Amino acid sequence: MNAVEEKIIQPKSKSGEDPLNYPIQTVDQLVALQETVESADNAPTAASFTVFEELNSRLDVQLAAWRDIQSKDLAALNALILKTSIPAIAPAAEKAEATAN
Repeated sequence: MNAVEEKIIQPKSKSGEDPLNYPIQTVDQLVALQETVESADNAPTAASFTVFEELNSRLDVQLAAWRDIQSKDLAALNALILKTSIPAIAPAAEKAEATAN
């Protein structure tokens, strides 16, 4: 999960000077692109669309990796947890649904 997170955000960045020490990741790059696009009175440039497509495709790869972790690794972990009678880990929506049933 850390590898996916570190491609989307920079968890080590805690202060304004940290981007000097740690690479800026996809979310920060998307925010910078948004600020650039919003700062102009004109339509976004072709270059802005190109950058967005690149960043969006990088984000899609990481989101697919996250879904893979949820569907495979988390399921395997939950199976192991059930063997030891520890409550399973689930997203909040699934926990609420399980409690309602």
